[in-house]
Amino acid sequence: MRYRTKLLIAAGLLLAMSLSAAGLAYWGVAESHRYLTRSRVAHEQLERQLQLSRHSQQLFKAWTDTLLTGMTDRPLGAAYLNKVIESDLSALEDLSKEELAIVEGDEHRAESAEIDRLAAIRREYQHTLDQLAEVEKLRSRGRPDIAWQNLIQLLKGGIDQKLNELIEVAVADETAEVLRIDADAARLLSRLERISQIHAGLAILATLAIVVLLVRGLRTPLAELLRGTRTLAEGHLSHRIAVSGRDEFAELGRSFNSMATDLQAHQQALQDAHANLETIVEERTEELRRANESLRKIDETRRGFFADISHELRTPLTIIRGEGEIALRGKNKRIAEYKHSIDRIVEQAKHLSVLVNDLLFIARQGAGAARLNLQTIDLSALVEKVCGDAKVIAHDKAIDIALANGSSHEMVQGDPARLRQLFLVLLDNAVRYSRSKSAIKVEVGRSDGDVTVRVSDRGVGIAPEELDGVFERFRRGGNASNMNEEGLGLGLPLAKAIVEAHKGKIKMESRVGEGTTVTVALPAGTQGDVA
Repeated sequence: MRYRTKLLIAAGLLLAMSLSAAGLAYWGVAESHRYLTRSRVAHEQLERQLQLSRHSQQLFKAWTDTLLTGMTDRPLGAAYLNKVIESDLSALEDLSKEELAIVEGDEHRAESAEIDRLAAIRREYQHTLDQLAEVEKLRSRGRPDIAWQNLIQLLKGGIDQKLNELIEVAVADETAEVLRIDADAARLLSRLERISQIHAGLAILATLAIVVLLVRGLRTPLAELLRGTRTLAEGHLSHRIAVSGRDEFAELGRSFNSMATDLQAHQQALQDAHANLETIVEERTEELRRANESLRKIDETRRGFFADISHELRTPLTIIRGEGEIALRGKNKRIAEYKHSIDRIVEQAKHLSVLVNDLLFIARQGAGAARLNLQTIDLSALVEKVCGDAKVIAHDKAIDIALANGSSHEMVQGDPARLRQLFLVLLDNAVRYSRSKSAIKVEVGRSDGDVTVRVSDRGVGIAPEELDGVFERFRRGGNASNMNEEGLGLGLPLAKAIVEAHKGKIKMESRVGEGTTVTVALPAGTQGDVA
């Protein structure tokens, strides 16, 4: 038999025992609840019957005292006791109806008879009250002698005898019912206890039998598999497991033996190949990695450079060609027209020259061959001059450019022209994408041994998903394109190339709608004379 079948049978047996235990518990709880409810109702009925007997006796005594003395203002007078007895009778009727709803058979008939007895008690009680009321009328009309004679006759005739007999019978019946219900409840609890003990014993025996059978079926094959696994792990690949039977463990043993055979063959082959190839592979791999990395960088630089040139030189060359063709087309033109065409050609040639120089600088920096005219310069003074130049750009939009810490003198080793170009690019971008009548803040300071320049604006900002690509060539953010259509997307890549050529770092932080902050960190130079 397969082990899966054994497990299903064991699970079925355990489920059956669980369901039987749940059914037994449900039945026991339901029966206990029913008996508890009946016991509570019976005890309350007995208590009310006893109260009714006591209150009826107090009532007749109160009537007698009233008729004898004429006093009606006692704490336990007839009116008060009459209300109490009415409450007792109503409570007994409600309890009888409640009990009638939960009993069946003979008990149902007995409870119906009990309701009839309560009705008889109520009628007898009312009849007795009517007789006493007649006596009270005679006394209140000024005929106490006749009232007294009638009262004596009622007392001699046993005015409350029948009522007391009915109440005593009811008390006796309720006492017997209470004792019977309590005895039934005790017998039920005893029976439930015996059934639970028997069921628990059977469940324990069945569970132990299932566990013993399953463990016996598991122990031997698992021990064999564990022993084989340990032997194989110790390197004895020739070890094989003894297989018998057709269950899951037999299939697992055959798979284990097949795996051991394959491992033995593969290990031998690997040992033979590993002895000859390990050293050669390591050497060749390292050589190829270095060569491939070098070629990859060169190829990326080459591809990026030619792609940039082909993309950006097309527009100015087209303009130059168009202006030349216009100048040569048709009849002779006025000198002013020729001058206008030549001016356009010279303008595009200058733009082309700047563009080519920037692209060459970015490409050389990518290849690690950027050319710089390094000298010791006062970066604070340089930034102050650039801020003055940038105010001309910001004038049309009424943007204020404020320089903080302008009085300090922070020295760096750098190329003045390239650094001036760097900060002009940052300020130009800040002005382009700032709102009119806003402010741009420029700060010069030190941080961790570097000289830092921080340019902050309150412009449109850059979306978080676009921040990682802001330093890529010809890449412009969505907000930048929407606010300003001009621009090639070379400013920030050029700024990054200049910073990295000076062995510095550039970082950008931005929030959409709040503005952008660019931080440049350059290695500090030697403090020298300040011009």
